[in-house]
Amino acid sequence: MLESFYQGLLLWFTSLATTLKILLRSKLALSPLKMTSETAIILGNGPSINQTLNEHKAKIKQHLLICVNHFPDTPQFEELQPVHCVVVAKEYWADDSSEATKERAQRLFGNIVAKTNWEMVLHLPVSAKKSKWLMQVLRQNTRVVLHFFNDTPVEGLPTWNRFFFKQGWGMPRPHNVLIPSLMIALNAGVKNIFIVGADHSWLEELTVNEKNEALLHQKHFYDEDSSKQDYMYKLGKRPRRLHEILEKFMLSFKAYFDIKDYATSIGASIWNATPKSYIDAFERKSLSDL
Repeated sequence: MLESFYQGLLLWFTSLATTLKILLRSKLALSPLKMTSETAIILGNGPSINQTLNEHKAKIKQHLLICVNHFPDTPQFEELQPVHCVVVAKEYWADDSSEATKERAQRLFGNIVAKTNWEMVLHLPVSAKKSKWLMQVLRQNTRVVLHFFNDTPVEGLPTWNRFFFKQGWGMPRPHNVLIPSLMIALNAGVKNIFIVGADHSWLEELTVNEKNEALLHQKHFYDEDSSKQDYMYKLGKRPRRLHEILEKFMLSFKAYFDIKDYATSIGASIWNATPKSYIDAFERKSLSDL
């Protein structure tokens, strides 16, 4: 009884803290962008998307596509021409990021500007608007339409969370780009979302070396043969410790259950069509059933 009271009280305080964060960080006037299609496919960058594209490329091309992060660095970007792209890594426009992080950012946004010869919406956290160099780069291509969203972490009472989600004032902690991609699609009116390339099999690739350094082998479909173990950096600055990496994973997998609950509340469905995936929140369904 006492434990239940304590948990309820904690949720209330968490919701109050979330409300304060929203008032301080979120732009309440931002409106969710509406999408014209009721079905969308989110293109993750996991290794399994190679298999998915080999088997279902023709079907994938027939639907509204949302790509994420470094997909524009690949030849598949120009071939599939996704109508939406989501980038959430704040270190890409932070002034104090490492030089390696800045180079990756410059390559990504440079490719978006150079390659996009169709109308595409680029979704960025509202904090990106403050980056003068980024806004200057993206203005070079008028076919890239910018849409900003609030990535303020929302936690606490489920009813409060769903209300904040619906207003577009925040989302589950965006520790993975798939989280904002799903929330953007749901608030845009998409009723059927298929996820591909979301392997999330990081636990298989996590090790600690003799120097007590936590290393992660993050494989993507575009670098599966050349990638290697490396640090997972915190905001592009210092390597994360093991408990910080595991916490990041935990928050990502937990967020998917919060998103599933929200999707159900607004009459939408999310299916995981990734052949091999550690995500246990969404029902599995092959693109063959689409």
